[in-house]
Amino acid sequence: MGDTVQQFFAVKARIAAAEQEAGREAGAGTLVAVSKTFDAVDIQPVIEAGQRVFGENRVQETQGKWPDLKEAFPDIELHLIGPLQSNKAKEAVALFDVIETVDREKIAAELTKEIVRQGRAPKLYVQVN
Repeated sequence: MGDTVQQFFAVKARIAAAEQEAGREAGAGTLVAVSKTFDAVDIQPVIEAGQRVFGENRVQETQGKWPDLKEAFPDIELHLIGPLQSNKAKEAVALFDVIETVDREKIAAELTKEIVRQGRAPKLYVQVN
């Protein structure tokens, strides 16, 4: 078992302990594994170990590595965790299942246009400062 997979299991154990300590049900929390800067070959062992929710912060980087991984593992949930430029809304709607950083009205409007156009509706989290 590789170091990354061992680290994954160690984090999962810490989350389970924290859930228990807080009196929450096992599995109540969701680990969003941040996969930015890692190549697909580095991510795949963690997927095979059971991780299904990943976060990326760049649309272009995501385009290069996730389509094939999502085809091989269709139950993956992919989150955009970084800022989104309005000119990337089309790609973001096509790629991500959750967009966590809707921080401006302009972004919300562009995402709405793309959601209607593509017929695909990722979950949107509004960032409030």
